[in-house]
Amino acid sequence: MVSTYIFDLDGTLINIRIYSEMYLEILKLIESKLGLFGEELDIKAALFGLVKGDHSRYDSGDLCRELGLLAEYYEILDRHIKVRKRVHDDAFLVLSELKKKGLRVGVASNSMHRTIQSYLNKYDLLEFVDFIFSSEDAGRRKNDPVFWERLIAAEDLVPTECLIIGDSKLEDIEVPGTFEFNGFYVGEGEEKLRDVLKNL
Repeated sequence: MVSTYIFDLDGTLINIRIYSEMYLEILKLIESKLGLFGEELDIKAALFGLVKGDHSRYDSGDLCRELGLLAEYYEILDRHIKVRKRVHDDAFLVLSELKKKGLRVGVASNSMHRTIQSYLNKYDLLEFVDFIFSSEDAGRRKNDPVFWERLIAAEDLVPTECLIIGDSKLEDIEVPGTFEFNGFYVGEGEEKLRDVLKNL
């Protein structure tokens, strides 16, 4: 029986469009502060072990952290965070219903801890969340089994009693599945967030 529900953040509880909307501003920030752009920025990012993701963009938070621009990053992020009503309503409904039933709720994300908290605050979700576990806490990203090992240890989890809810088949279903976590995929055209409540 599932007693702990663990949600991904980006693309699951919040809309990831914000990152594409702010990316150009982040690049301009890096160029104006450090004079880095184009190939020079790519070389610097490679030295940090950063690679571009599916949309040919670096994770802007990771990039700014490595370049010492986190304060500026969060100024930009806070300006760009917009509560998208449908996403907010779905997330609020699901998390509040789980808490009403006395179930444990967590967020496990590749995002930095402060980023997760910023979104949960803006979306009025923080009161429903019992724990946050980020890539900073694990020292690894969610595609690495060590992330899940460390989450299990940190929160004293029994994987067979947990449901991971996310939009990545690899990071939220396959890799945690090797530890016998249950998975619920909310990718486009598949199950939607509200459908989590059908399993209660």
